[in-house]
Amino acid sequence: KIAYLIAEVRCEHTYCNYGDGFGKLINDVKLLPLQLYFLSGKAYILVNGTKEKDIELGDELLTINNYPVDSIRKVLYQYIPSDGYMLTSKDKQMSGMQFNIWYYLFIEQPGSYEVTIRKKNGQLLHKRWNKNISLKNINSLAVKNPVNKRILEIDQQRKKIRKEPLALEWLEGGRTVVMTVQTFSMDKEKFLSTVNSFFDSLAQKNTKLLMIDVSYNGGGEEELAAALVSYFIEQPTRFMEREYLITDSDAHLALSNAPAEAKTDKYAVIEPLQNGYSEVKITPYSQELKILQPRANRFTGKVYVHVSGITSSAASTFAAVMKSNRLATITGEETAGSFSGGGTVIGLDLVLPHSKITAHTSMVYQVFATKNGDGNKGVLPDHPYTPSLDELLDGDKGWREYILKLEKQ
Repeated sequence: KIAYLIAEVRCEHTYCNYGDGFGKLINDVKLLPLQLYFLSGKAYILVNGTKEKDIELGDELLTINNYPVDSIRKVLYQYIPSDGYMLTSKDKQMSGMQFNIWYYLFIEQPGSYEVTIRKKNGQLLHKRWNKNISLKNINSLAVKNPVNKRILEIDQQRKKIRKEPLALEWLEGGRTVVMTVQTFSMDKEKFLSTVNSFFDSLAQKNTKLLMIDVSYNGGGEEELAAALVSYFIEQPTRFMEREYLITDSDAHLALSNAPAEAKTDKYAVIEPLQNGYSEVKITPYSQELKILQPRANRFTGKVYVHVSGITSSAASTFAAVMKSNRLATITGEETAGSFSGGGTVIGLDLVLPHSKITAHTSMVYQVFATKNGDGNKGVLPDHPYTPSLDELLDGDKGWREYILKLEKQ
């Protein structure tokens, strides 16, 4: 009931966590022993958590206990938080063991699982499991089963890549560059100095085409996203139109995760409540409200920003502002974050007294400096591009070739 209510708020920063005893519960129950990836309306098997060798990476799961997977997917949508009416982001959240847990919580608590699987060659498999399907056993069997060798190797490669949050890759002798920004949640000074050095290098190489990959970026500090935008503008530009609270109540602030200064000296960071709004002041906590100034080493070539249903929060704001100001062409999938604004991570954590379920809701709201977009939608790509499963497993670089083809048209 709480999950459904939270999802109806339609804010990606409003969510609930499981209550007391959940860890023990989920370790003791029977779960579907297959890890899935949802793509283009289909559920592909990524990890086989059984002893069986005929269920392989890329096979498609069609039914669970006679329920079509697509029907299950649409029921689970009702319990997954997202901004507005975005669906791609919900598919991304379901990809992995989260689907298996949500199936148990929101669909049924079965003693066994009967599934229909379609192999790549079209052959149908019918399987049934009722033993060795606890979370611990599933994880143990997944590591031991040789059919998972490729996906486990890919997972290790991805972990190495994620350790470097900012990276440049030079193509065509430097005339084309891929900039990967995996997060806006990192040390501020390191981010600013690294990004500035990147743009010095682009100027020295006389780069003409820049592809910015934020498809795996879940957000972070809006200030850092704003700083990145400043390397593309040619005149003073707003990143954030305004930020506000709908209450300046001491009682609410005390319950929130707001900075200590906002609790002890609130009017140093916000204005007194007027007409239902308490405006956020420009302080070290809200540098994204400042008007951005063009950089001396600003990039003047062609820019593409590649996004996905994982692109959320500050990363989605970055894409929205770049699109709204016509600073970049957007490729990929609809983002997880709204095009025009919404809640933030600053909010209230309320613990329900009996179940101990924790519900988090935003307290600070943002209005992005964007125009001509639907606030109930994410950033919509100018050129939609959804990779195939094989492309994703092969390093997810097919979108680059797609952009290069666009440039040749």
